[in-house]
Amino acid sequence: MQSICEVITLLTKEELQNLTSQYEYLPVRYQFSIDSFNPYKIVESVDPNHQQSMVFSHDDGNATTVIVDPKKIITVLDNQIVVKERDDVYQTTKNPIDFLNDYYQRHRTVKTADGFHTGLIGYFGYDFSKYAHNHLPKTHDDLGLQDIELFEPNITINYQNHEVTLTKLIPSNDFEQSFEQTQEELKHFATRLKQLLAEEVETTEYVDITESFHNQFQQVEFSEKVDAVKRHIYDGDIFQMILSNPYQTKAKGSLINVGKYLEENIYSPYHFYFAHDRFEAVGASPETLIQKTDDKLFSYPLAGTRRRGKTKEEDDFFADELRHSPKEQSEHNMLVDLGRNDVGNISEIGTVKVTKYMELLKFSNVMHLGSKVEGIAKKDITPIDIIAKTLPAGTLSGAPKLSAMQIIRELEQRKRGIYGGGIGYIDFSGDLDLCIGIRLAYKQDNNLVVHAGAGIVTSSDAHQEFHEFENKSRVIMDAIKEVEAQHDFIN
Repeated sequence: MQSICEVITLLTKEELQNLTSQYEYLPVRYQFSIDSFNPYKIVESVDPNHQQSMVFSHDDGNATTVIVDPKKIITVLDNQIVVKERDDVYQTTKNPIDFLNDYYQRHRTVKTADGFHTGLIGYFGYDFSKYAHNHLPKTHDDLGLQDIELFEPNITINYQNHEVTLTKLIPSNDFEQSFEQTQEELKHFATRLKQLLAEEVETTEYVDITESFHNQFQQVEFSEKVDAVKRHIYDGDIFQMILSNPYQTKAKGSLINVGKYLEENIYSPYHFYFAHDRFEAVGASPETLIQKTDDKLFSYPLAGTRRRGKTKEEDDFFADELRHSPKEQSEHNMLVDLGRNDVGNISEIGTVKVTKYMELLKFSNVMHLGSKVEGIAKKDITPIDIIAKTLPAGTLSGAPKLSAMQIIRELEQRKRGIYGGGIGYIDFSGDLDLCIGIRLAYKQDNNLVVHAGAGIVTSSDAHQEFHEFENKSRVIMDAIKEVEAQHDFIN
């Protein structure tokens, strides 16, 4: 039995009304306390066909946002922008950075609390970078992956510390009537949520793999790619590059239970599930792309990897080996420098600093070396501009970044999609939080992809780097297999 305590919170009607001349839209909120919260119950109940929903958790599930039945859906592919609002569809052709900046400025509103409450949530793919760097060539794409997919919620469901906050934007020019109607709407929605969370929800779809996984590059071809990267390094084109090698197979069903399994069983700073139309993605990302809270910016580059040991002694051995590896230290230092440069491009002069350096971070299947870079955001910079200047992270491209990205396109000959992109939100208050698209699987139609990469420097061993894909992919592969096994057991 769940205990519930309700209260209408934060800005009062009078306080909001005083802001109508400053903002075109204002947030109305409703809050209640609850003992337990299962975001996947909400998705399964409201969006059983997994067509338009998202779960995004930060701080290992302690702060969770759920979006179901969004008000608007924005998709971008090769400068073609489509905005769907229920049955209405608007299309335009322009640079999405300009479009999203205009959209953000029109909807900008007052901040009511940290976290996501009003704004855009979804993902910016790795290939979003081509809109900031026009000379990057188009990448081959067999799967039809979007460059950007974002939801603007009708009602945002935000859970933190046993508090559920419901938020909806209303137009300032119709404040009096909209405020009262929205209060009633949020109350009714809260009642519905409490009923859903109290009920047992039967899962209707599991993922069903119909073929064996295969890599894009097998060992021999991958070794040739590594040699090509090294030649570019010797020629002075780059210092380091992340070469990816996705696993792919055919599958039926939904990934939603893989997302649920990751959330409940795998420690990671971020978890996410995204579903729109024929596309689904799940992941447990350990790495922040960029986070902005008020005027403070944070980035957490991870570089240097070892698998977890099977015993404490083996785990300690791998940790010591990682800490003292010249190759891993060199790679990490290059990417911390690149992270400082990225944060420096969006920060006030003199505010960038490394506050944590080369710390050992242990996750379920691998361990990494991690650092933390901070800065103070430039006064008038928008969240969209911040993303455009930081995506992709150096830890998913290389150094120098632009040269590495050009070589990645040449060698991989495949669109990365959500892998290496940014997943998370832009709040209309100006805050944002995006994790990097790693430790993930995505499914487009019946094509299932588990994507991972390895950092290549002159001292890299191609055989060892090939097995790094296995280590980085194992947590997702194991989750898929576990969910499949649960389904087989139930049946």
